[in-house]
This record gives sequence, structure tokens and C-alpha cells, in this order.
Amino acid sequence: MKGIISVLQAYILIQAETARVEELVEELAHMQLDATVIKDIRVVTGQYDLIALVEAPDLKAMSHCIIQGISNAVGIRHTETCLIIP
Repeated sequence: MKGIISVLQAYILIQAETARVEELVEELAHMQLDATVIKDIRVVTGQYDLIALVEAPDLKAMSHCIIQGISNAVGIRHTETCLIIP
């Protein structure tokens, strides 16, 4: 179909240093890298501290955002990516 643009989405589960959680929400909110954008980021309870919803045009852009953007932020200890199945 013409005009339909597919977008890859993923939830990124993030473990962070407790002292940096609130600051990371501000830093990561709406971050854009290589046509990839963090659409939403929330503080959560449990094993992870933050969950981010990321949209990218393809897997390469998604991985670049996670590796060069999110994982590179000061205070990020670990990430786990959950691709959304359309």
C-alpha cells in the first residue's frame, strides 16, 4: 500500500542509579537520534526503574538509539529491549 510508513516500536526497560532516575526522565524524554524518538518514559516499580517507548524507522536506527543514546546516559546500569509485535 502506498503512503503507509511502518514504524518499529519497542519498550526499553531500564535499570538506573537511584539518585539519577528523575534526572534521566528529563534527559531522555523525547530524545531523538537517527530518526528514532523516545515517545514516552515513565518511572516504574519493580526490577526496572524506567520504561521508555521508542519509535524507529528500522532496527539499525533502533539499536543505535539504544546503544549510543540511552545506554550511554550517565546513571544507566542496564537496559533490556522488548520489540512490539504489530
